Amino acid sequence: MSKLDVKLTRRTALKVGALTAAAVAVGIPMGSLKETSVKAAGTESGESKQLGFSYDQNKCINCKLCAKACKQTNNWEPGAEWRKVRSAKTEKGSVFLSMSCNHCAEPACMTVCPVKAYTKREKDGIVMHDTKKCVGCAYCVYACPYHAPQFIKSGTGAVTKCSFCVEIQDAGGQPACVTACPVDALNYGDITELRKIPGAVAPEVNGLPPASITNPSFVIIPKA
Repeated sequence: MSKLDVKLTRRTALKVGALTAAAVAVGIPMGSLKETSVKAAGTESGESKQLGFSYDQNKCINCKLCAKACKQTNNWEPGAEWRKVRSAKTEKGSVFLSMSCNHCAEPACMTVCPVKAYTKREKDGIVMHDTKKCVGCAYCVYACPYHAPQFIKSGTGAVTKCSFCVEIQDAGGQPACVTACPVDALNYGDITELRKIPGAVAPEVNGLPPASITNPSFVIIPKA
């Protein structure tokens, strides 16, 4: 908690999420991506390994194959959207953003869950959700600044979200979304190494809170 600019209590997490989740749900103004230092939002040496995603806006062609692969692999329930691909018109032309659960170092979803349905894997930092424990309160949906947890009222009655394809990774493979990307725009790996990619920045967009609030395991290479 000491690394956060804002201490994440259940109340503050819900307040932040309620104000920002809608921005992601309807599409976010990616033309205003801030080149915030990834060092400030990063994990320090000596800490446990943390897997994360990297996304290169210069390479993305908006094919949405990453989202389609995620849907087919994980069998989303109708209405769910674990990985979102958004687009916006800017002075640099069309800009795209592919985003799923960011498997944050300080996950707001886990902070607010009253039944401890969320856990963080020690070996790789992947944020897991147990649908069997979930009571469908949807606190996590409102708390997450990135609107990653999905709750469909007409569905199973439980929240669902990206699991980083843990079953595939544990078997030696890579996430379905990464495999499906035909232009190498989406990748994954140890977030410490991903933050060393030339041009990589923390994912800060107008309408979203600072990356330091949840420390997302996600970096973006902004469109030049």
